[in-house]
Amino acid sequence: MKDIEVLKLLIKDWKGSYKWLAFSLLLVIISVVGTLLIPFLSSFLINDGITAGNTDVMIRYGIYMLIMAIIVGFCEFLNIAIAVSFSERTCHGLRSGAFAHIQSFSFGGLDKYNSSDLLVRLTTDIQNIKIGVQQTLLNVFKSPLTLIVALFFLYITSPDLMWVAAILVIVECLLLVVYLWYSTKAYDKKQVKYDGLNQVLKESMAGIRVVKAFVRQDLENKRFQKASEELRVAALKPQYYYAFITPTLMMMVYLGTAGILYVGGAGLLQGTGLTLGGVTAAITYLVMALIPIQTVGYMIPFVTSGISSLGRVYEIINEETDVVNTPDLKPVDNDKLKGGIHFNNVSFAYPVEDENQSTQVLKNINLDIEPGEVVGILGATGSGKSTLVNLIPRFYDVTDGEVIIDGIDVREMPLETLRYVAAVCLQGSNFFSGTIRENLVSGADINTMVQTARDFDVHLDRDHIFSGTIDSTYDAMVRAAKAADAHEFISTMPQEYDTIIARGGADLSGGQRQRLSIARTLMLNPKILILDDSTSAVDVATEARIQDSVQELMQGVTQIIVSQRVSAVITADKIVLMDKGKIVAMGSHEELLESNKLYQDIYTSQFGVEVPNEGVV
Repeated sequence: MKDIEVLKLLIKDWKGSYKWLAFSLLLVIISVVGTLLIPFLSSFLINDGITAGNTDVMIRYGIYMLIMAIIVGFCEFLNIAIAVSFSERTCHGLRSGAFAHIQSFSFGGLDKYNSSDLLVRLTTDIQNIKIGVQQTLLNVFKSPLTLIVALFFLYITSPDLMWVAAILVIVECLLLVVYLWYSTKAYDKKQVKYDGLNQVLKESMAGIRVVKAFVRQDLENKRFQKASEELRVAALKPQYYYAFITPTLMMMVYLGTAGILYVGGAGLLQGTGLTLGGVTAAITYLVMALIPIQTVGYMIPFVTSGISSLGRVYEIINEETDVVNTPDLKPVDNDKLKGGIHFNNVSFAYPVEDENQSTQVLKNINLDIEPGEVVGILGATGSGKSTLVNLIPRFYDVTDGEVIIDGIDVREMPLETLRYVAAVCLQGSNFFSGTIRENLVSGADINTMVQTARDFDVHLDRDHIFSGTIDSTYDAMVRAAKAADAHEFISTMPQEYDTIIARGGADLSGGQRQRLSIARTLMLNPKILILDDSTSAVDVATEARIQDSVQELMQGVTQIIVSQRVSAVITADKIVLMDKGKIVAMGSHEELLESNKLYQDIYTSQFGVEVPNEGVV
């Protein structure tokens, strides 16, 4: 995003806080005028007091200067407090808005950004924005105002010295423009390299067990060192620019001071009308005129870095969510839904930046699933199984065709309702740090119970639910855990359902995580249950127990079982065989075993039993 567009968005978000910006500007004006009045008063103290030997004048102007210094200090204190508070509120709003918008992303949106990139944008970039906003509020008004007022006072007190200041100000401004041009690009490149480092770091930390198992420590060290070296080189460049501009600008101050002393001293000796107090004040005004330019040079890295980070955060906030509730949706009565599903000429292609490179993952899918039917979807990796079932709860939207549940297009159902109706146990078994109870009794089930309680004016919160004081919730949790064959291993844990598990379930085996994931999905009590390769990490005997228990618990519920293993779908009412994004066969296990060559090959490869294939296709 362009810098101007980004700043416009930020100013728009500041709407409602303009009074604080106006108050900050008022404080800056008072502070600048007060600061510059001090050398103005000092010129009178020198000329009319010290030079003339008038003690009363010295005391009077000394008191004026003291009062002005107190006022300036108080205004500076208030402005710093406003800058800190305002920057924190700005970052809080951006952080919360970006996080909330990420929660609304479809799977397509999540595919676009990797998690390490999102993490950097919500942490490092937000911190850069905070510093940039602080520096802006503290200096963006103050620096130019100080420059203008200082030159004005210089002109009033010593107009003969004005040309010295004008030359130095022009030179410093030109140096600053050149510095800004090169440093902005350098800081942008540094941020890109910082993202690369975080990506390598996240991958290595997330896969540390794989690293150790395959003895990849040296390789990972080299990857990290390479990314770190690229960041070091990219970070040095703007620092070199800053190291050049800082002493250069300070040298201008020293040259200016020398110039004022030379020209002013010559004027005093020649009796041109210059006074000692005027020359002293002129030196102070020149320093005060040049220091703001130095301050701008100091704040530019922070502001440009903040603007760059602001663009990255707004990129997230303004990312269009392709799966949203359409306007004027009518509420759907969950109780009237039975769980029938109809895929009508459904095609799907994952979104890519170049539409010419888009390839269809699903092609002209037509499939009817009756309410209460158990359907197995079988196929090799990449055949489109998971993509097909992800269209039901609208994790993605179809490219062509329509998905219908009980006569209603899923795009015409509120997303919240749809995802209560169609619950998916995803391939990845991800858990949050906390107790087993908190992980199982989470999400839509809690929200439903809390809202129901509110409807009846009963106070109910998450802690109340998690405490186990609601017997029906605890019983439902145990039933779900038993159906998923998880209750037995949970019962052996120190605190059973109140046992704390590590983030991501790292202290659980793959099979345990899958069984808990199934139990968590069963807790939603959906009309359509989708198990996406959810038993791949358990043995065949456990898989069979889970299937029997789930079917007993979910009687009347439409069940879709996605798997690469025949054993997972062998008891299904109907098996849908997919290959290369198409349905190539459909029927019961016996029918497919008798009539389909591909199914026979899969069966033979998994069970080691040859099947006669005469006359099959």
